[in-house]
Amino acid sequence: MGVGYSQRNFSIYPNISQEVEASLNQILHAFDHDISFQSEHNTDHLSTEKESSNTQTKRSNLQHHRSRSLDHSNLAEQHRFVRKKPSVIKRQWQCQFCLTRNETDAQLCTECGSNKINVYIPVMDHLDRNTNKNHHHQHKSLFTPSSSSASSSSTTRRQSRNVSNKNENFALLEEENIHRRSVLVAHKREVDEHIVLRHVDKILRTCVRSHSKFKDENFPASPHSLYINGSTLSKSTLTLLPGQQQTNLNTTSINNIQWLRPDQIIPEEWEENVRTQWAVYRDPKPNDVLQGTLGDCWFITALSVLAEEPEYLTRVLITKQYNYEGIYCVRLCKDGEWTQVLVDDRLPCTSDRRLAYSQAQRKQLWVPLIEKALAKLNGSYEAIIAGRCCEGLATVTGSPCETLILGRSNNPDDKNVDYDRLWAKLLHSRLQKFLMCAMCSNNLISREEFDKYGLLNIHAYSLQDVKQSKDGRHKLVKLRNPWGGTYRWTGDWSDNSRLWHDNPDLRRELLDEKRNKRDGVFWMPFVSFVRYFECVDICKLRHNWYEVRDTANFYPAPKMMQAYYLTLSHSTELDIALHRKISKNLRIHRSDVSLCIAIINMEEQPHGNYRIYSIPIISQRGQHKFISTDGYLSPGTYVILPLLSNPINKYLDNTEFTIAIHSSHAIDLERIRIPLRIEREFLIKLCIFYGDQVRTANSSDRDTNHSDGVTIYELKKYWNGLMVLVENRHPTKYVHFHFNCTVSQNAFISRKDSQNELFDIIPPNYRQIIVSITRQSPSHSFTIGHDFQYNLSSHDYIKHGEGFKLKHWPKIDEDQLNDDLHTPQSISSAKQY
Repeated sequence: MGVGYSQRNFSIYPNISQEVEASLNQILHAFDHDISFQSEHNTDHLSTEKESSNTQTKRSNLQHHRSRSLDHSNLAEQHRFVRKKPSVIKRQWQCQFCLTRNETDAQLCTECGSNKINVYIPVMDHLDRNTNKNHHHQHKSLFTPSSSSASSSSTTRRQSRNVSNKNENFALLEEENIHRRSVLVAHKREVDEHIVLRHVDKILRTCVRSHSKFKDENFPASPHSLYINGSTLSKSTLTLLPGQQQTNLNTTSINNIQWLRPDQIIPEEWEENVRTQWAVYRDPKPNDVLQGTLGDCWFITALSVLAEEPEYLTRVLITKQYNYEGIYCVRLCKDGEWTQVLVDDRLPCTSDRRLAYSQAQRKQLWVPLIEKALAKLNGSYEAIIAGRCCEGLATVTGSPCETLILGRSNNPDDKNVDYDRLWAKLLHSRLQKFLMCAMCSNNLISREEFDKYGLLNIHAYSLQDVKQSKDGRHKLVKLRNPWGGTYRWTGDWSDNSRLWHDNPDLRRELLDEKRNKRDGVFWMPFVSFVRYFECVDICKLRHNWYEVRDTANFYPAPKMMQAYYLTLSHSTELDIALHRKISKNLRIHRSDVSLCIAIINMEEQPHGNYRIYSIPIISQRGQHKFISTDGYLSPGTYVILPLLSNPINKYLDNTEFTIAIHSSHAIDLERIRIPLRIEREFLIKLCIFYGDQVRTANSSDRDTNHSDGVTIYELKKYWNGLMVLVENRHPTKYVHFHFNCTVSQNAFISRKDSQNELFDIIPPNYRQIIVSITRQSPSHSFTIGHDFQYNLSSHDYIKHGEGFKLKHWPKIDEDQLNDDLHTPQSISSAKQY
């Protein structure tokens, strides 16, 4: 099962460019570094010997460690990119299965034995030394990263590596390991597969010698692998499922489940087919996929879409051949991290020896094995019930995904959809061979109407094709229900529609007379598609692109937030995704927090202030497990801001995130820490750049007595709610501002103890974010009704309550160095916008 690891294995491009060769060089260096660092760590006690004997001893210890972990025998000798002096100390890593924290040099989890696979590729030597000096010189107009002292002392640290104090080394991990360089997606995958297949080979040989089958003790054949509480579906999970799915799941309750190996799965209808051998793949096709009773159509639909390109599918299930020992490896991207998952082939079955959950026709194992790997990553089968199609596509491909809203979202800003532009986007995505899913949902249409036309409300379909007639009169969409032919479209352009007879050219091109009528595939008009479907998820598979990933914490230190320098040497197209890390068995919980990611240009100003002067790329703010955005950037250095909004200060199980950037050219990423108050500056500029000016003076009157100098911005775009900013450029007068939220439904107001009414004093040449109103529950519609009034005054206080003289009600801290987004901010030295 192993694969050779040689230069020839990776020479997949006949005329390799310098950029591609650099990517390959970079990724091989990164894996070499792991080995070299282990060698030095294991031979600390030999530091006083001569260099030649010390090197020989390291090689001996290294060979022993390879056989103990991933069996990288002769890895360094099989390619020409070997480094002798690694310069990056890697941080501790957490096992995806048992959550154990492992030391840097451990390739296997000390608790469960699971293998470590690099999520990211660090930049060797912290970039070139000269490049690094120019890099920091380039940023001198920006703030200095809090870890800048690491570069000045890194040489000393490397000279004293033989010091046996491991705690001191680990204290340096966060400071040292701050750089990333992107690599080709294909190169990263091939190296991952090579390493994990050697590990699988080792386990497989052990099973062969002992004449035993592999049993995954980390995901046992027990009720705890089926249900979050180990006994039955939780009430919160049942509320996510339609009534029919609840009924189906009750028939496969815990008392009816048994765990069987493939050779034990023999339902009665297979008696005449019993001699057919099981296979991992048997020329897989989308119609092979059959969803079971679990309610994970979001993921099964993604597998069905992926099966349209079998080459993509075989990259998910790394173990390509059926084996008696029952050990398989699946490569998934959970929460933005590439993870290789080992599973056995004990599968949940019903009492009559049928697969209880999803399966593939013609005795193929790829569907239930991948489904089991996903369940293992999330803690149980129950934990993968309900989800978004884009989450499924991102999980099986690791590629960036985009969601197109079809016009009935609960966000008022999404009501006016340009359908011509939407159709052009679908045609372009199909031309690029991107993968697509669609969610059938419309809470304004009755269940009876859905049933009448053979559609399932709140159900995921694969979008297989889009076609337009030559005369442009007919726009058609081809869909597939993962349940098969039980539910199929019965309206215009359905299989029995007379429109096919009236349009023989389209019939010959699109309607396959020999097609199985129960395969769940159908055509429907685009106008009906946008009526019954809520959104389309597009997965941008581009294997000639680069990727770089990093896992960090939104709040790495008190009063600090995580950010990144992004450096581009070419004009580059980017896709950026921000994933929240979700603990096991919590994936299906709805979240009140929101994510947003932006790329900005920023410079430092006197007195510790910073000016954001452009926001070239920004995502929609969304209450999802991950959000994404895309765009083009010119060569240069930018700052990336990953933002977590937790409006109700709810306890979060995890504030870690993973950022994944795909790019058309190689890029460099540097992790930095910045003051949390910069978020306030960002939100202010977001209001100015993208908000609507509700009241503003004419620019020609700004310095005359005809202007009061007050500008009010209302931000709705990108915000999934409302934000109000007031700017006072009057030279002497104070703005007394009264805001009243008259009507609100499912909305949260950012000011504590506000009771929907706010009073603020904005001094001359200051601006203030008065309020941010956001959706509270992502599954319900929300309404915001508000009004405001203001006047100019020479008094710097207001009266509220029992005669207290206040500047703000509710009270806020006016210290410019705090991180309250409502603190008034000086604009006296700012440029006019």
